Amino acid sequence: MRLLCVGLNHKTAPVALRERLAFDAPAARDALEMLRDRYPQAAFVILSTCNRCELYVIRPLHERPREEDIRAFFGAARGVDRAEYDGALYVHADTEAVRHLFTVAAGLDSLVPGEDQILAQVKAAYAAAQSAQTTAAEMHELFQRTFQVAKEVRTTTAVAVGKVSAASVAADLAGGHLSDAGGKTVLSLGAGKMNALMLRDLRARGIGRILVANRTADRAEEVARACGGQAVPFDQLVGALADADVVVCSTGAAGPVIMASGLAGVMAQRPDRPMVIVDIAVPRDVDPAAGQLPGVTLLNIDDLQAVVEKNLSRRRGELDAGRDIIDRRTDEYFRRLHVREVAPTIEALYRRMRAIADEELAAARPKLTGDRQADERVVRRAFHRALQRMLHKPVTTLRAAAGAEVAREHAAILRKLFDLAPDRRDTDCGQEGNLRPDRRG
Repeated sequence: MRLLCVGLNHKTAPVALRERLAFDAPAARDALEMLRDRYPQAAFVILSTCNRCELYVIRPLHERPREEDIRAFFGAARGVDRAEYDGALYVHADTEAVRHLFTVAAGLDSLVPGEDQILAQVKAAYAAAQSAQTTAAEMHELFQRTFQVAKEVRTTTAVAVGKVSAASVAADLAGGHLSDAGGKTVLSLGAGKMNALMLRDLRARGIGRILVANRTADRAEEVARACGGQAVPFDQLVGALADADVVVCSTGAAGPVIMASGLAGVMAQRPDRPMVIVDIAVPRDVDPAAGQLPGVTLLNIDDLQAVVEKNLSRRRGELDAGRDIIDRRTDEYFRRLHVREVAPTIEALYRRMRAIADEELAAARPKLTGDRQADERVVRRAFHRALQRMLHKPVTTLRAAAGAEVAREHAAILRKLFDLAPDRRDTDCGQEGNLRPDRRG
């Protein structure tokens, strides 16, 4: 079995590239079905979030897809020239792929280390792969173990202490541009969980007024009620922008919702009133050109890093403790996996040895007379014949290879497997004292 993880994240690629390679739910399903049809012997999971796009692959050893196939997949699936993203890709194989997945799910590889959104996103990614029928028993076991490890890290360490979500850090970033929160209006573009979290934090800062605009009106009403705000019809977005001092954005739109040209008209009507926009959506909700408009401060998800660094120093020790857990669980995972790989051989060995012993005992049983000494000789001969038959093949193979390097390798393996003390007779299979093979085979 071969396990690969190929992808890019906020450490290797800017948001302008990440948004081009991001998969929304329909695109992810299409890509998974394409991979399933092309490589039916392999299993796949696509994890695509604001900060990463990764493909996890489990396939038989020496089969496809290979690393080259997977690198090409991203561009083919998203219509991006490979030269534009290839240098941003990282590749993890086998042990490192498992370690990476555990680290990601535990939130230790996030833009905001310790954030709790990522575990739900990993679970959703696996559920989507199950729906697309691109998982197998090995992938199921890996992801179930991943969920357990992530929970252990979060419950046994304090990695989640402090500002540990992109939403809370974004609210900090927006709040840092407010001189008088009580007199300001914030507009939320979108009504998802991230929007609700940002509004909650801004409300705690004493923001004066909250507006919520969303394509689904019922959801906008729900979020607005929860934070003491007001829902705004989505077709009145321009008017809401005119009232806003701060705009926080996190929708699932496939492209910009706020264009620079439209925002220019809004700002022209309020030349002495600046606007701060914090856009943490990927793909971005706001046309990047809007950041060039007079009076507009446009911040995206990559701008959160400076705030994150200030909060990290308090949690370095907890992050290290989380990584220690992940290292131990990764080692355990592969120990179990390796034992399972040799289990069929071990079972076959036991079956073979039991069959030989049973055959010799069956042959000896009619010869038993009830005389203790005579029966002991019969049983001893049966036992020795069983041993000779058990050792016949390895001894014959070792003798046939005598003098070659492979013989020395086989002899070393036998000494290791049977815990044989080093002895010159180990390399002299014809000397007296060694069991000779049973001529009957």
